[in-house]
Amino acid sequence: MKGPPRAVRVQAVFHVTDDQQGQAVAAKMVDRAHEIANLPECECDVDVSIERAQPDAAAGPVESAGDAPPRGRPPKL
Repeated sequence: MKGPPRAVRVQAVFHVTDDQQGQAVAAKMVDRAHEIANLPECECDVDVSIERAQPDAAAGPVESAGDAPPRGRPPKL
């Protein structure tokens, strides 16, 4: 019997000098997370939130994709 659903949060910060490079690295990481979530042995959903910060981190995030719909395996009913 399975217990209640649990969440595991993974956070990564990429320090890049080129914005396009940073976007490409983040996109690859998100793609891999979805691939892993869809493996038969994983049986999990993935919710993704991406923030891009100004060079001065104290300025806070300027763009967020946290409201994007989750991709991956649909929830089991």
